[in-house]
Amino acid sequence: MTKLSWAEVEEAVEKLADKIKASGFKPDYIIGVTTGGLIPLSLLSKKLNIEKILTASASSYDKHEQKELTITYLPKIDLKNQKVLLVDEIADTGTTLKKISEIMVGQYKVAELKTATLGANKDKYTFWPDFSVVVEQGDWVIFPWEKEDFPEYFK
Repeated sequence: MTKLSWAEVEEAVEKLADKIKASGFKPDYIIGVTTGGLIPLSLLSKKLNIEKILTASASSYDKHEQKELTITYLPKIDLKNQKVLLVDEIADTGTTLKKISEIMVGQYKVAELKTATLGANKDKYTFWPDFSVVVEQGDWVIFPWEKEDFPEYFK
């Protein structure tokens, strides 16, 4: 288990923003996957100076246990021919990013889609994000905003 501090999250966001900028990708919209992706969404939108911010809601975990992916909300907006950055806090298996990416390309007809996460699990992923900075091997990453979900790690 890896527990990140707020300072480590801020440093990871800075590195992630630098990677995105260095790639030359300039998204028109940034979409965060709730709930874990909301804080990276907010911090990245400021670092990348993106004002068009949207959310998508999906869940596949109950604490440490992965369940079937459920998408409960997608933005009701025309994204055809737009460049979109899809953000989440972590790509454990990558299932959430993969499914929402498929929807963005297939149904929304975005011109270009890139994915970004603070963390990625290189032992379990099936869909790797375009941009990530904290790469773990088999460990579970606990973020500072998960105090309510994992109080045992914040004593």
